[in-house]
Amino acid sequence: MIDIVITYVYERDKKWTQEFNYYKQKEILEKKAEKTNRQAFGIERTREWDILKYWFRAVEKNCSWVNKIFLVVQNERHIPKWIDRNNPKLRIVFHDEYIPKELLPTFNAMPIGFYISNIKDLSNNYIMCDDDYYFLNKIEKDRFFKENKPVHKDNPVPYKKFDTMVINGVFWEILNNDLDFEYKITGKEIKYGLYHLPEARSKEYEQDILNKYAEEIKEHFKTSKFRHKTNLCSYMFSDLLKIEGKAILDDPYTNCRYVSLKSDIDFNEYANNDIVCFNDTEILDDYNLTKKKLTEFLEKKFPEKSSYEV
Repeated sequence: MIDIVITYVYERDKKWTQEFNYYKQKEILEKKAEKTNRQAFGIERTREWDILKYWFRAVEKNCSWVNKIFLVVQNERHIPKWIDRNNPKLRIVFHDEYIPKELLPTFNAMPIGFYISNIKDLSNNYIMCDDDYYFLNKIEKDRFFKENKPVHKDNPVPYKKFDTMVINGVFWEILNNDLDFEYKITGKEIKYGLYHLPEARSKEYEQDILNKYAEEIKEHFKTSKFRHKTNLCSYMFSDLLKIEGKAILDDPYTNCRYVSLKSDIDFNEYANNDIVCFNDTEILDDYNLTKKKLTEFLEKKFPEKSSYEV
């Protein structure tokens, strides 16, 4: 069985916004965070696009082999009103079910993604998704799993830490933390390139890591409720699967694209790609126009309701 996990935040939830702003101001006053840190506080981190239903339509149409979809949200208020909660192929998961209680509430995608394997009824083989990864055309399951093993791209790059004085941003410091942790576990200095696209993951392997290094891992997330330079990123699990020979090395990202959203994009150019990440970033120039164009593209691509909609 292969499950798929998607994490989602409904930033229009007023209570969530109040808590977000409370902890933001608190951490700025405590000098744990800088108010100019877009990696932690940028609107693009959680901006609502009102297109999640098309993600479900795409999975149902193009990944019919998926056993169950796990929709991960902070709490009840973040469940879309159009979701059919009675769909037997849907499992809604709240943060307090699987993230260590000491880290809650969290407004940080890093721990939200890192502890996914704690979800009790999740299958061992699962695909990790952000809510901006779209399966636009038919996907065969052996793209992500072969011989009961995750499939990952063999893309090593020269081993060197990211120079955070040159590449600005907390995320690159987090990736350096990953490299240190990977070396701690494997004793090998191996570095891989990045792909902001769906990842094949192994629950059992991740549980082994989380159990063995439980307290040490937790320390990486305790400093802040937001993205912070002390964090780890769940990309680490994909690297470790490759380093330790627990993955099939192939290319799951053939005919896939990463797109930074802007108003001048012709979305029809991506209609024939298999998987596309439509990523919201600080370079977005016109949210309303871009949203209109992206919604029209997805509606044309997936006009029929899925069984996940009421």
